[in-house]
Amino acid sequence: MVLSLTPSSSTSRAFFRSIGRAQASRQYQFCGPSEARSQSTSSSISPVKTPLEDVKNNELAKIIRDTIRSTGPIPISRYMQFCLSHPTYGYYQKGDVFGEKGDFVTSPEISQIFGELVGIWFLTRWMESDSPTRVRIVELGPGRGTLMDDILRTLFNFPGIAASLKSIHLVENSDALRKIQGDRLSTRLEGKDVSLHWYTGINEVEETDDTFTLFVAHEFFDAMPINTFEKTNMGWREVQVDNDPGYSPGLPTQTSRSGLRLSISPSPTPLSSVLPATSPRFASLPVGSRVEIAQESFKIMRRAGELLGSGHTKCGGGCGVVVDYGGDRAYGQSFRAFKGHKIVDTFDDPGHADLTANVDFAYLRESLAGTGTSSLGPIPQSSFLLSLGLQPRLRKLIDSAPEERKEDIRKSAQRLIDPLGMGAQYQVMGISSGELKPGEDIYPFINPSHKKEESKVLRP
Repeated sequence: MVLSLTPSSSTSRAFFRSIGRAQASRQYQFCGPSEARSQSTSSSISPVKTPLEDVKNNELAKIIRDTIRSTGPIPISRYMQFCLSHPTYGYYQKGDVFGEKGDFVTSPEISQIFGELVGIWFLTRWMESDSPTRVRIVELGPGRGTLMDDILRTLFNFPGIAASLKSIHLVENSDALRKIQGDRLSTRLEGKDVSLHWYTGINEVEETDDTFTLFVAHEFFDAMPINTFEKTNMGWREVQVDNDPGYSPGLPTQTSRSGLRLSISPSPTPLSSVLPATSPRFASLPVGSRVEIAQESFKIMRRAGELLGSGHTKCGGGCGVVVDYGGDRAYGQSFRAFKGHKIVDTFDDPGHADLTANVDFAYLRESLAGTGTSSLGPIPQSSFLLSLGLQPRLRKLIDSAPEERKEDIRKSAQRLIDPLGMGAQYQVMGISSGELKPGEDIYPFINPSHKKEESKVLRP
């Protein structure tokens, strides 16, 4: 195995993978319900309060308040950057926050079946593309490397694609997580001629015209910094983070325990003049509506399209999956925080909670225009997993497991497809190089409006 490491900047995080989860705010009617990370939560749940003594000693909250006093209210995106990527007090400087001992659990950590079935979909697309002899995998925000490990274990069971796989490319800014990923994947790649690389951003991943790219982003885009805007009679105005004028150090206010609150800019900001115009969908929203826009998501998804699409000069084609919670629509107030598997206030304890917002999959689809790719879906996670064979795979795992493990395996798989939880809250969007013909589908992303007929692509 060849191991190369691209240097990263500890003070610049181009992509804020793995940001927090939780306090679901009220949604405007046009936005639909909010969802929490890997547990079903509702906006009616009261957030857990951080002990006041901890809030008093929060150095990052002091830095943010001082910044606002010096320069004025800041965009929500900048607040997220402070909380998640501050070189000293940022959330993801704290190391491993995944799993039962961390702040949230992801689908790959719940059951190995998730990653296995993503790998099976990659296999079918590789076969349908005439089995290219050079393949690479690009993952955004690989966490502890669990998903990639499951995908690799699955693909290595098939000699053709196993021999074609040449390199793994991980976009990860956290040095602590890179160490965890490297330890896990080095074992999987031992004795294989597959190189392993890290990058701080997707723009660093080289274009190639002789390699088929498999792309995956699981719970990555929910972590992107957002900007929020409200439509008023005078046009779009930005919702910003401001100091609470009634705050006294060490004393809670009605707004938050850290002295921070949301306010609406009385006049246009540079962002409010630009971002709401990036999608024609936003123009039709009524006065009083709010919309969250993740401009980095647009740029990152477009770059992914360039790496996969036939519309780019140096591209060997490929396919990809994006898995996240959200929907094929805009959201107004889904910004929330998650700590210790519980909902907390977004301003309660800056830097000590994971931050997140629902993903607007329609915005991701719009970003792919002109890249020579086709967007597929999104479809619910349950539909994706069941269509690709979750049930037979589960039966095989249970049959071969010790008696004391059988029920845990069954419950874990059920959690992935629960129609009242992750099965419906998480959506899967596919990407394929080339443009689909009218009425053409790629399994399991079947458009219900199309005539029911056998798919022309290989099914697992």
